[in-house]
Amino acid sequence: MLEKGLLTEFKVFSDIPQDKLEEIVQLCDILEFKSQEVIFNQDEAAKNLYGVLDGKVELSIMFKEKILKTDIQYEESILSRSEDVERQIVVDIVGPTEVFGWSSMVRPDLLTSTASCSIPTRIFSIRAANLKAMFEQNPALGYVFMEKLAEIISQRLQKRTDKLIEAWGEAFEIDRV
Repeated sequence: MLEKGLLTEFKVFSDIPQDKLEEIVQLCDILEFKSQEVIFNQDEAAKNLYGVLDGKVELSIMFKEKILKTDIQYEESILSRSEDVERQIVVDIVGPTEVFGWSSMVRPDLLTSTASCSIPTRIFSIRAANLKAMFEQNPALGYVFMEKLAEIISQRLQKRTDKLIEAWGEAFEIDRV
């Protein structure tokens, strides 16, 4: 079982009163993953909030890219076709005392990335429905939590934007945007 003291190390839980942390700890499951193991995939239903206890989790997105393929058979004959290729971009790496799976706490409850472990990793998992029920009973507690979660979401989205701009620049060989 998770110790309540560990939760206070996570920014999202740092301002939660001790008695409420005890309740939240009771909702936590501890999970262990091997290197390269996938925790969840992008666009799946978001049901849990996760926190890294030990290890690292890579958050990545998949996108489809059209590539033009040509086949020169003779000097006067060129065959061309386009092909869809899926590419994965790691947009963030989550380490100890950081949470992920934040989309479970907001609508439309769909995961915005794929989470996989880059090394053996131990995490905790909390059913979002249980946290939401707790926050409905105590809106002030929910406000404190969601305010911290909004900071995390903002930072995560900024990192994603930066990474996508970087990838776009590399793809089109642009020095600045």
